[in-house]
This record gives sequence, C-alpha cells and structure tokens, in this order.
Amino acid sequence: MMKIIDRCPICGKKGVLIHKGVRDNKDINVYKCTFCETKYLDKNIVMDYSNDEMLNDKVKSNEDIIKWLDNCYIDDYRRFKMVSDICESKKVLDFGCGFGGFLNLIKQNASLIEGVELGKIERQYLASKNITTYDDIRKCNKQYDVITLFHCFEHLDEPQKWLDLLWDYLEEEGYLVIEVPNGNDALLELYNCKQFEDFTYWSAHLNLFTSKSLEMLINSTNKYSIFIKTQLQRYSLANSLFWLSDGKPGGQNVYKMFNEKRINEEYTKILRENDMCDTLFYVLRKRKQ
Repeated sequence: MMKIIDRCPICGKKGVLIHKGVRDNKDINVYKCTFCETKYLDKNIVMDYSNDEMLNDKVKSNEDIIKWLDNCYIDDYRRFKMVSDICESKKVLDFGCGFGGFLNLIKQNASLIEGVELGKIERQYLASKNITTYDDIRKCNKQYDVITLFHCFEHLDEPQKWLDLLWDYLEEEGYLVIEVPNGNDALLELYNCKQFEDFTYWSAHLNLFTSKSLEMLINSTNKYSIFIKTQLQRYSLANSLFWLSDGKPGGQNVYKMFNEKRINEEYTKILRENDMCDTLFYVLRKRKQ
C-alpha cells in the first residue's frame, strides 16, 4: 500500500523537492519543509516488518544473531549508560527492540524489561531468552516508567498520533526516550555529499527530523516536557572524510590517524554547536492532563 504525502507531516506546510528517488525505490522522492525543515518522503510505503525486511537476509542462524548483536554493542552500551539512572528499579519497554541488545544490558537496572518488535525472527529469539515482546503496543496490558525508541521513530507514519498513543502507556511522570537520525547531518547540509544522500535517503525512513521540527512536534502534543536534549555523533571524522573522498562508509578502517578520542570529541563538539551531529537524542517527561 502506498500513501501520497503532499505536505509536511509535522507542520502541514509545503515542502520543496531536494532529492529524486531513494536508495531502494526510484519512484519515491524526498522533500524538505520550508518552515520546520523536516525531510519527508512524497510517498509512504507501509513496509511489512513482520517479514523481517529490515534484516535483508543477513540473519539466518543464532551465529548471525550474535554477530548482529556484536555489531550493535557500542550503540547499545552507550544507550544503556545514558538512561541507566532513569531506569533504576523501573519498568522499561523498548519499542522496536530488535534482538534485545539494549534490554539485555538494562535488565540489571530495571525491575521489568519488555519489548515491542514486529520482526518474527527477533521475537522468537527473545522468547528463547525469556524476554516478553509484543508485536503491537496495544497488546501491552500495563504502563511503563520508561519507553525507549532507538532509531525507530523515523520509521513511524503519523508521528503525532504515535506520541499520543505512547503517552497512554507511560506511568505518571514517566519518561519517553527518542533517538533519531538528524536531518541536518553535516554530510547532508554542510558537505553536500551526493553519495551519502543517495545512501541515507531510504523508503523506510519516512521522516528525518531536525531539532527544530522534533521539538515543534513534541510541543504540539502538549503531553510531554523536554527533560534532556542533546546531539550525538555516532560516526567519526574518519567516516566523514571517507564519504567525501570515496563516497563510502567505513572510513575508520582507512583513515586510522583520525580515530583518536580527542579528535572526535572536538569534532563532535563543533558539530553539536552548529546543530549538525548525525543523531538527535531526547528524553521527554510525561505531563499530567
């Protein structure tokens, strides 16, 4: 099923065409809102995540799952460190939990861990680890103290409706954690890297938020207050340089002299000051109605 989008899903204003085609579909174009700067697709395809399209046949065995989790560990551990305090002795739901890398770490802090995941392979694996998952949040019969969405929110159609729905599943003054790609990423808006554009624009990413548009969306619901907001640079300076020189990811394995911690801390600091890191990270607090 394909849905035509002719206005910005966040503010309703008209956008301008910025990229013809996405990496997996030449008939879907990318628009940028002239008001809130959200980047959105002019056609939304409802993907069947239950058939594990996201895995792209990369996971066929338990050994493949272990490799997948190993590749995600750095991000999972960073997320664990960032939210461990608010999850202490709390009920935690990870929305879009995948194979449960984050849940496996946070279980040492939380009183309860559960997940929402459409993928059948992921849910079967988590069931074998005695982790409860649901294929629809509306099947959850409880409220949670913390709900996390790590690189999941950009996949959801009608984001305001999802924020409203998630509010219902939060305990009083509970936390909603959202981590999404930054539509104002330096590779897109500063370096204008065509190869990166061709790679990062994708039919599964329905909306690429900026800090401006995400905050506009959050405030429009009147259901959350912003508790923490920051930007993260998940990928190194070496990665950016390799995109610019060769049009490919993986620069950390090529320009190894730029892998030093001090260099990347300064690079992140400069990008954050200019609203151009690759990732937005928000912790929201549920408001009473």
